[in-house]
Amino acid sequence: MKAEKKKTKKPEIYEDVWIPTQCRRCMGECAVLAHRVNGVVVKLEGNPDSPIGSKGGLCPKGAAGLQVLYDPNRLKAPLRRTNPEKGIGVDPKWQEISWDEALDEIAAKLKKAMEEDPSKIMVQHGIGGTTMLSFITIGALLVATLATEKGMPTATISGGANCGNAGHFTNALYYAGFVIVPDWKYTKYSLVFGTSAGWGGFMQFASRLAADAAERGMKLVVFDPICNNAASKATEWVPLVPGTDGAVILAMLNVIVNELGVYDAPYLKKKTNAPYLIGPDGRYVRDRVTGKPLVWDVDASGAKTFDDPTAGDIDLDGRHEIDGVECRPAWVLAKENFRKYTPERSSEISGVPATTIRRIAKGFAESSMVGATIMIDGQQFPLRPVSAQHIRGGVTHHNATHTAFAIETLLHVVGAANVPGGQLSVSVECHGHPSTGRPYMGVKADADGLLDVAGKWLLPRPWPMPAPCRPHHKDLTDLFPMAIDVPIWGSSDRREIQKKAGVDPDIDVLINYGANSVLNASISAKEQLFKEIPFIVDFDIFPTEFNEGFADIVLPDTCYLELSDWAGVFAQFHTQPPTLDEPWCFHITQKVVEPQYSRRHAAQVVIDILNRMGLGPKVNAIYNALLGFDETLQLKPTEKIVWDDLCDRVVKHHFGPDHDWEWFKKHGCISWPKKAEEVYWKPFKSPRIPLYWEFVIDIGQKAREIGRELGIELDWQQYDPLPQWFPNPPHQVKDPDYDLYSFCYRDTLHGNSYTMEQPWLDEASSMNPYTYNVTMNAETARKKGLKDGDVVELESDRGRKVQGVLKTREGQHPQTIAMVGTAGHWAKGQPIARGKGVNFNALMDYRLSDCDPLSFSLEPCIKVKVRKVG
Repeated sequence: MKAEKKKTKKPEIYEDVWIPTQCRRCMGECAVLAHRVNGVVVKLEGNPDSPIGSKGGLCPKGAAGLQVLYDPNRLKAPLRRTNPEKGIGVDPKWQEISWDEALDEIAAKLKKAMEEDPSKIMVQHGIGGTTMLSFITIGALLVATLATEKGMPTATISGGANCGNAGHFTNALYYAGFVIVPDWKYTKYSLVFGTSAGWGGFMQFASRLAADAAERGMKLVVFDPICNNAASKATEWVPLVPGTDGAVILAMLNVIVNELGVYDAPYLKKKTNAPYLIGPDGRYVRDRVTGKPLVWDVDASGAKTFDDPTAGDIDLDGRHEIDGVECRPAWVLAKENFRKYTPERSSEISGVPATTIRRIAKGFAESSMVGATIMIDGQQFPLRPVSAQHIRGGVTHHNATHTAFAIETLLHVVGAANVPGGQLSVSVECHGHPSTGRPYMGVKADADGLLDVAGKWLLPRPWPMPAPCRPHHKDLTDLFPMAIDVPIWGSSDRREIQKKAGVDPDIDVLINYGANSVLNASISAKEQLFKEIPFIVDFDIFPTEFNEGFADIVLPDTCYLELSDWAGVFAQFHTQPPTLDEPWCFHITQKVVEPQYSRRHAAQVVIDILNRMGLGPKVNAIYNALLGFDETLQLKPTEKIVWDDLCDRVVKHHFGPDHDWEWFKKHGCISWPKKAEEVYWKPFKSPRIPLYWEFVIDIGQKAREIGRELGIELDWQQYDPLPQWFPNPPHQVKDPDYDLYSFCYRDTLHGNSYTMEQPWLDEASSMNPYTYNVTMNAETARKKGLKDGDVVELESDRGRKVQGVLKTREGQHPQTIAMVGTAGHWAKGQPIARGKGVNFNALMDYRLSDCDPLSFSLEPCIKVKVRKVG
């Protein structure tokens, strides 16, 4: 008799649910659905019902979020360093401790520093997918709560100097926004300067809309030293020497304005300061009574204030005399400035043929359709179907602000801003949910008629700009009011500069959240900084180069699938598709699974620490003010914050009692249609934009005066009211041995420094011939006797060295050598990432004078020589 086949009991499925939340693997924060079975997340998918993302798709970083949640190498419990030695590669000899032990020690150290001098506390956080969370619930909260009459903590954003400082500054100046993208529904001709938003960048809605535009026939022209994400999908790729984008753009402006005579005169007269009269000193000629800038009324043959309702036709091109002072419209000065940049001169600088510059300029001018209109929702709008993108790449150099200045000038000369087909600001004009009018955002004009919002990262800053003054803060931002973040902390001359500035350079306590800043530029300078700080606390998910080398206490954070977070209600800066047919949509992040081991949500831990310091009432008052709660929702002074209750208050404040936290947990997001006047707000609003930066004259004069008194020398000539091209430090390296420009670039598989630990991404990276290798133009390599697979050493003109495996390619400028910017990990706690690729930042040894002296973007390019070593 045959043995009976043993019956196997199928495992019982007692739970099978899909939970709406947000991906937090980058700043795009796409809408996702988490599939949870029996308490375990088994799959992540894009949410097809939300415009925040790709409407159902998910990028590799998002799909690999499962491997973040369940990575066995994640931090599990609070750790204390027992090895007194600190430094790169030093074993911390961790000892597990209890939460109470960790938090009591942290609270005691913070309390002591706060009572003695709060400026000796530093709060540092990253710019990854946790940005809104870290900024609102940790960064701003700690700085505000720990401030006293003696001072305030020093705040710094890790990676800020390597991000889009200049781009965000000009975005605010011209659009009152943090991020700008093309109106992909209508744009026909789009220029890209060294960025990848829309073509493998972090905003998946942008990739979706850009693909639709390309299918529709949009022409895409990409200026970039390497044929990377955007360039590989372009109609035309134009390689150029790194950091010379501005020279090319100014030559295009010369061709468009002075040779072709194409510009939108009505727009310039009504929506810019181009008609403002400029005196011999470069400043506005102002009305004696009101102090307002003057324009010339052709019909009245006299000067009037810019906002005089009786003004007729306003002059753009004449020469006038007012009270004995000769003056001209700013537009005349701009046109004269463009003439300096002939295509031939710019070709010598950039390597882009003059014929190419003229051809692209002509194509852009013709495509701008100056004077054309379009009917949308029963209203007539200007139609300007041209756009231009920046952030990173072309606008992250020593000349970054002027390059961004030139790009914006190119767009605004033809009136292609916040009108159909042009460049759109993300979430600047929002009239709020129909039931509450919140969140409300709206542009307004200042006393001179200019946009009254100039963003400092995610917060408004005073406008007009405050005058420079002697530094009181350790980061020198008092002296440089245009700077979004002065990267003093990684500069090799930090102590020398701070000593000259008369500020105490010492930090006693560092609280770090979501930042692996030792991997940033100038690693040796960062190592020296962190070794000097007596007490460092790090909130993180993984062991990192930062915490292994320098942290005294490490606190295990939750990942985005283990926490609830309301910050998405404020996260309109990157996530909102700006086009009219994409609705407003605000998301929450909700907890999909409970944290394992003894991990805790960092935002709640920070509140716990502040409560232990007796600062609970101050925390509650700050949250009430920061979140704008009315009397019915305000936290009482002695009330203990319960996180889900706080989440509930935030969403009800914005969207009413019918949309409480339980409602959001079920639906994930709230959405409603946009109005045409919210997207295309420019024709409806009075604020002008500055084609002429009069404000930099006084700022530059004062900053230069103070700087020279202190012995701080920068490239002061960049405080110029008109866009110029200035050579960068690597352009000025004369030694012929250092003949290649080295830089890093974005890989679509990775973001910041925290994605290479995921096995799926590592597997895909290993199949990609470029991710883990050093790349060089194939013909250049041949001339140097190099070939694929050679181990090469790059040495910078300042003596820094890295090694990597060479991969040659055709699509790269012959004067360059490049690598992916997120590789080269050495942390023992990241076995997947460790030893893969090349750390570009190890080449960088920057001084403060290498930075853009206006926005303080850090020069990301280095001159190197290369040799075979294996």
